[in-house]
Amino acid sequence: ETAEGDTKDEQNLIPGLNSDLTTETTVLADADSRICEIPEIQESDGSVIKSLTPSRQPHKSDYGTSKLISSGSFGAVYLAHHKDSHQIFALKKMFKRNLNTPKRVALAFLERDILTFADCPFVVSMLCSFPTKSHLCVVMEYVGGGDCETLLSTRGPLSVPLARLYFGEAVLAVEYLHSYGVVHRDLKPDNLLITSAGHIKVTDFGISKVGVMIPKTNTYKELAEDITREFLDRELCGTPYYIAPEVILKEGYGRPVDWWSMGIILHKFLTGSVPFDGDSVAELYDRIVIGDIIWDCNSAPTPNAQNLITELLRTNPADRLGTGGSLEIKSHPFLSDLDFNNLLSQKPEYIPQLASDVDNSLFIDHSEIDHSVSEDEEGTSENNENLDFQNFTSSSERLSKLCTITTRTMNDEDQKSPPECTPATNTNISEM
Repeated sequence: ETAEGDTKDEQNLIPGLNSDLTTETTVLADADSRICEIPEIQESDGSVIKSLTPSRQPHKSDYGTSKLISSGSFGAVYLAHHKDSHQIFALKKMFKRNLNTPKRVALAFLERDILTFADCPFVVSMLCSFPTKSHLCVVMEYVGGGDCETLLSTRGPLSVPLARLYFGEAVLAVEYLHSYGVVHRDLKPDNLLITSAGHIKVTDFGISKVGVMIPKTNTYKELAEDITREFLDRELCGTPYYIAPEVILKEGYGRPVDWWSMGIILHKFLTGSVPFDGDSVAELYDRIVIGDIIWDCNSAPTPNAQNLITELLRTNPADRLGTGGSLEIKSHPFLSDLDFNNLLSQKPEYIPQLASDVDNSLFIDHSEIDHSVSEDEEGTSENNENLDFQNFTSSSERLSKLCTITTRTMNDEDQKSPPECTPATNTNISEM
């Protein structure tokens, strides 16, 4: 709502912002996260805001953790449950001792911020975040079907229909993120999770960056100039096989780096391997910068797929497919069979077989995990004792609705049946 007298033009200075951020969400999460749709609740205006406000800030005592899902250098992800609602989530715990520079702390806060506002069926959503004595914790929806890297390693190259569907859903996720200026910078099959219904969700925004929202009225030339050199830092980060050449050359980069990564992903979906490799990282980077793709006659994809991959892997980001907008990619002949408005209604040919809601067997070989990563470890590094972590606490609208439904359920359970009415003796009507 705007103050009386505001004009329509003043309300639309940033195209798409009002409609995207003010749309009321009526679903806490999709069916894959085992969270049911929230029914409409008729309340008076005064009680609506009160009911959507959590009674207190989120805290580690609200969640119980059990199985370890994955582990890395900065922390670990556990299977967790909300103690009041008994719903299942994924709890990411980042070690404070490893966040020993302001830059790393800023990246942790940025990941939290991206997950807080993200509202896309193909992007993992967040419930809340909070600090503990030794960790920064982020509670996210649990996507139990494993990831695409594990699927590729166990089943080999994907069929064309499955690769097309996964790629198309990932394109919609990247399109959504780019519309808010978010550049993922680490897209790869490991970060494409598979839901229990067989669809894709992008995760892991640990090294993402946020630029500016570019007006849709910009011409192609203005758009290319704005986004191909959006960031001028000389930081070389990401997974080597998926890094774009402009990042390696440190010439400035922007959103087209994600479309490069998507080209590598599609190549791996269809062939089981990446297009550029080397005996060393330096040799790998040289081949990426040159950009010559050598197709294996025995495993080469269809001509349309080859063309799409080639256009996504243009070494000059201004010439790369997607730089002029995601419609360039969605209208490619290889994706002509996809209805991008109804991808979730399509039934994938691969549906993960899960034994239960807490089954995490499709992720990694837990025997290879370094179990020295302890969720109860306490103590912080002297290097980051002066860094401010208290402001890490946040909650999304999903948590408010979860608290509302939980509170209502608990109140309903606590209600006792009224005592039975018994006839009163010697009582006249006026007294009653």
